[in-house]
Amino acid sequence: MEQPNRIINVAGDYVQSKHVDYEINNVEAGGIGIQIINEKPTTPKQSELTSSCKGKTVTPKKSTHFLETPALIYTYNSEQFNATKRLTLFYQFLCKEYEPTKTWIDPQTEPDAFLSLFADKHTNDVIVWTTTKQRLYALFKRMKERKIISTPKGYGLWKIVENHFSDWHGNMFHDFNKEHMPEGPAFSAIETFIDILDPAKTTNADLDTLLKNIGKSFGKA
Repeated sequence: MEQPNRIINVAGDYVQSKHVDYEINNVEAGGIGIQIINEKPTTPKQSELTSSCKGKTVTPKKSTHFLETPALIYTYNSEQFNATKRLTLFYQFLCKEYEPTKTWIDPQTEPDAFLSLFADKHTNDVIVWTTTKQRLYALFKRMKERKIISTPKGYGLWKIVENHFSDWHGNMFHDFNKEHMPEGPAFSAIETFIDILDPAKTTNADLDTLLKNIGKSFGKA
């Protein structure tokens, strides 16, 4: 049996010791591990992310609050506006590298898990957000301002977002009222992403062109 490993929380505090008989690449069977080097936790680097959504998929963490929190409502959720195609492209743009802002969600996110967040139904899927909290705030704030999404009666936007997005450690985001809109490339990228969902900005014919170019570089924002 291996020597006991020490468990350190994100703040760097010693918590307890554990024995691990079956562990691969610092991840125990059935769980996500945080590698400890010199008593300090490390997070995945951007360079470790893949540049596309293809490859092995992972099962997202499930929110324990899903019964209290339904999904968002996509305004143009109908065949008339090619809703599925728009949401799929939106997903692909977020999980591919968009120069110079790079990947925004875990590239191994299952498409159905992401699309379920806009299906106007209860879901416990949680998306791993790989960039800043400010960008998460700005993306959904602008989607609400542009009337691309709405929330079910009795539910606020941020409560829904809080229960469906986490960082690499599995920590759910909160306190969005303290955030501000980003500037420069990040804001331009947000508008580009949202344009995909807006029929007034991206027509049905435009969607086919975007699908053909999805494998190419998106260029600078």
